[in-house]
Amino acid sequence: MTLNVYKLTILFGISCFSTLVVAEEIKVTPWVKVKAETDHVKYICSTLSLKCGNHVDVWKKKASTDDKLYLTDETPQLFELSKLNNQYKLINSWRFDHYRHSSQHSPDDEMVDYGTEIFPAFYPLNRKSFSIALVKKWGTSYAGGGRGEQIADFLMLEPNGKYKVALNDVAFYSYEMIRACFSERDYKISPHCHDESGSTLSIQFKDVGKPYYQWTLNYTDFTWESFKPEKAKKIEKYREVVMPFGQKVR
Repeated sequence: MTLNVYKLTILFGISCFSTLVVAEEIKVTPWVKVKAETDHVKYICSTLSLKCGNHVDVWKKKASTDDKLYLTDETPQLFELSKLNNQYKLINSWRFDHYRHSSQHSPDDEMVDYGTEIFPAFYPLNRKSFSIALVKKWGTSYAGGGRGEQIADFLMLEPNGKYKVALNDVAFYSYEMIRACFSERDYKISPHCHDESGSTLSIQFKDVGKPYYQWTLNYTDFTWESFKPEKAKKIEKYREVVMPFGQKVR
């Protein structure tokens, strides 16, 4: 191999590597439930003198090889632990039972408060910081259907149990189902016996050279009318670009 060819090979390799680095997608890190640890949660809470709630789940980051575990309960609160040689150690904890959520009032007179929970995922804010979604749930049920709405506040987790609100009042999820079949004949001949509608959120993150990533909130709404096949379902998509902590969108 001549010197010039060797140089070209090195440059091509560097170029390909740079392209891969630039193209690396910034993603949400979902959690997965650890059943074996959840079955022994009373022992974990007792050993570490944790004031756990009545309904505790144990999680780890999906596809992660580190020794971190995360405990959540209904209060809600979050415990970060490490596990090494079957020994547990508390790293940090955050309590949200006194947090005033942005969604304080029912969206209408029908829906009631279904509580607040920590959604099992980490949302990146920059290379070093991440947030969790604290989700307020509203809902109502009726014969043959129901309706629900979820609003998220995204909180940046800091050491020593501290946190800051990165984004609040973000529509997270909604769903409605109304029964439309009332007779035996309706159920026999109809391909679909409910009026259904809903909305789901997915988030894209982009490094735009600011202290925190730019977030693009991608919403997918659907409506599926009763007595119509699923292929008649209507899908509408839209998005909103936001910046954590009130940064201006470029």
